[in-house]
Amino acid sequence: MKSIALGAPLSVHRNANSTRRKAISPIIATIILIVITVVAGAFLYTYATGMMHSGAASQVANVQSAALVVPGGTGAGTLTVTISNGGTVTIQSVTVTNFAGTAPSTPVPLITSPIAPGQSGSGTLTSSQISALKNVVAGQSYELQLQVQYANGQTQVITTSVTASEYGS
Repeated sequence: MKSIALGAPLSVHRNANSTRRKAISPIIATIILIVITVVAGAFLYTYATGMMHSGAASQVANVQSAALVVPGGTGAGTLTVTISNGGTVTIQSVTVTNFAGTAPSTPVPLITSPIAPGQSGSGTLTSSQISALKNVVAGQSYELQLQVQYANGQTQVITTSVTASEYGS
């Protein structure tokens, strides 16, 4: 039996066909790890930021219905509009800023009571409140522009059209 002294170098013979293997240097390995860490951090930041924005307040008001009734088919009409709050912020008020291409000197209040998220509110206007409602004709469409004021101070402008109908039809 042969004994080997501790600490004595062993000679290793290589085959002439074998190639020498080299590992990557510690500096390159460190740079690769830093790049992987930065990319993972950027991904997590983007993901977390998107999650925070998804819970943010949203302002979404929609015209649920709009009716313009003209007794006798021509003359003074009555406008009734229902707004639904599909967002997460309470609607404070809704005003009419334009009807049939005519802007009143000051916006006319349509809905003055708050509309909570998920709820609806209605308002009615007559020709005494908007002069353009004095001369409407059944069967014609009129453009209506509303301004929605939210509890957080934001506003939204909604433009829609309403077709006049004769009373009782």
